Amino acid sequence: MKSQREFESALLRYLLHEGFIDTTQRTQIVRSVDTTQESLIARLIKHEVVSSEVIASFIAKYAQVEVLGQGERVTPHQTPMTDTLFKAYRVLVDIRDEHTATVYFASPLSWQAWGDITHSLEERTLRKVVVPYEQFQRLASVMEDAIEVREYFAISTQQDLERLPKEQRAIAFAEEILQRCVELGASDIHIEPQKLRFRIRMRINGVLQVFGEYPMAFFHSFSSRVKLIAHLDIAQKRDMQDGALVYHTQEEEGEGYDVPFRVAVIPTVYGEKIVLRKLNHYEISLGLRDLGMDGDILTQWKEIIAKPYGMILVSGPTGCGKSTTLRAAIGEIKSDAINILTVEDPVEAKIPGITQVEIDSYKVSFAEVLRGVLRQDPDLLMVGEIRDSETAKVSLRAALTGHMVYSTIHTNDAPSTITRLLDMGIEPFAISSTLVAVLAQRLVRVLCPVCKSAKLTTPEEMHLLSIDTPQKIYTPRGCKACINSGYSSRIGVYELLVLDETIRRMINSGENDTQIKAYAMETLHMPTLFSATRQKVLDGETSLDEFKKIIVQ
Repeated sequence: MKSQREFESALLRYLLHEGFIDTTQRTQIVRSVDTTQESLIARLIKHEVVSSEVIASFIAKYAQVEVLGQGERVTPHQTPMTDTLFKAYRVLVDIRDEHTATVYFASPLSWQAWGDITHSLEERTLRKVVVPYEQFQRLASVMEDAIEVREYFAISTQQDLERLPKEQRAIAFAEEILQRCVELGASDIHIEPQKLRFRIRMRINGVLQVFGEYPMAFFHSFSSRVKLIAHLDIAQKRDMQDGALVYHTQEEEGEGYDVPFRVAVIPTVYGEKIVLRKLNHYEISLGLRDLGMDGDILTQWKEIIAKPYGMILVSGPTGCGKSTTLRAAIGEIKSDAINILTVEDPVEAKIPGITQVEIDSYKVSFAEVLRGVLRQDPDLLMVGEIRDSETAKVSLRAALTGHMVYSTIHTNDAPSTITRLLDMGIEPFAISSTLVAVLAQRLVRVLCPVCKSAKLTTPEEMHLLSIDTPQKIYTPRGCKACINSGYSSRIGVYELLVLDETIRRMINSGENDTQIKAYAMETLHMPTLFSATRQKVLDGETSLDEFKKIIVQ
């Protein structure tokens, strides 16, 4: 576009030609725009001269770009770079991959502006899409609120770091990153080198958020500082490394405490990616009542974990809180009369009054350690994870000989855990005679109580939730209280399969997990992950988006 004036003249000629305005209206519009300094598009929309869609269609033809498709969702990236582009040019940017990006806008931009945007996006090929003005304004309002929150919680920018003496930058920046991670309750920090820049992301309530992007020239000194405090080899750049560090921080009351981090380094095409995972610095994490179990499951679970022998498994993907659930169970039943041992890789939370053994799974297997631990005469043995056939066999043998064994396993739901054990080569009779129960779980994000917004379910949402009448549910919005995420924390949803004599016979007779699940749901009224999450949506605790994640799995 050559100039804003030429675009406005072309738009007015088009509206006049198509009969949307007459010559008198044209003159009045031009005068009012000159007097008020309001944009022509805003003026036309404000006085309902023409619709946003008509103007968007004209801009698409005038600038030879696309118009937003029916049903297409605008999901802009929210990074310091895209924030800067929004503030400078009023555009929303979705970075699709290393080579392409989509730029959404409502008013035409000059050739110079497009050149600056292309340069900022590292010469990616741009897909340019016009969004109807009123729709864009709603999106822009959300973006403005998000930028305000991000700037409130931001870490130092490149300019901030350059004000420090060169030798202090990496030290100060590493300290700031660790402190901000603790303050925001993030679970891990990702330091990620890319082609021209590296970025800092933190995982908050299970979702990664970008907190800063910096030139690669600063990456070497910063990554070396992180590796140094994690006791890793700074000179080694081509191999994976694992380390640990302890960060000392202060609470508001002035009492200090140590926060341990696990550090993992892996070489990538652009340099070493570093991930710092924050471990629990408390002696024990949560109690059973804090996990989100509803009353019926909680009552059953308390009865199950109090049994004297057998095996109890908690299943689910990595990061869904399986170990937290087992630690809470141990905290519920531990006493001086019970000998409790755990075998973990690593020990993430220390529980007073029990014996915890940390192993290095790269050097020794769970099964090897278990054989030695069983000679310690444990009443309750917690195995961090059943990863292989050997560990499963040793754990089941311990359960068969009068011990209670807790462990975790990776399966999609509770009944499929039985199939997983069979696939590991475990005999059906060993499973049926030792397995007491399987608790499958996931974590869903809890809606922020400050900013969540109510709405009635649409017919499509009613079908998804399996309800017959419209009901009030809540959607996330975002505010300072929730760091603009719309969510304040996470809570568990559970599926509890308790083995009865019928299920034991089904296992011995070779029936599959689908048949076992059907029986458990119909006869035992087993709550499923689907039903548990749906209820939390209807209770206003979580959103439909979180529910969709569960049913996709």
